[in-house]
Amino acid sequence: MKDEKVSLVESLAMFNALSIEIRSKIDGLVKQVLFLSGGVQAITIGAFFSGKPPHFPAPATELLRWGWLSLSVCIVLCLVFMLGHVLTMICVGLESKKKLEQDRSGAEVLVAPKPLRVLNWVVGLSAFVCCAAGMITISLAAMALIGDPAGS
Repeated sequence: MKDEKVSLVESLAMFNALSIEIRSKIDGLVKQVLFLSGGVQAITIGAFFSGKPPHFPAPATELLRWGWLSLSVCIVLCLVFMLGHVLTMICVGLESKKKLEQDRSGAEVLVAPKPLRVLNWVVGLSAFVCCAAGMITISLAAMALIGDPAGS
């Protein structure tokens, strides 16, 4: 493959296809993180508002609070992440418009400002970590509710 010459048009088409595929994967992952965070939070909070709420031991209650907080932070971070991606697309669109208005020809890779890209990475990864931490913490709270089956 390295020895083959690929035209600029083909290279740009492959780059665009890769960019679309990556964006699609990111969108899917964000939707899954939002679905899991919101779903688990709704189910566990719903248990406290329907019928007789479960009685948690004190350590489990603290875990549950931290889990809810983590999932709430995750949801907010996902929204900030999506807003960051919209702002990124606007920046790229403005650069593209400027290129067209200046009648610059040739291939250029148009990207958003680096601070915005870095912010998106940090916020997106933080949302993922908060989702994972919230899921684990709520699972630990559930295990504490069940208690030690060995009776030790």
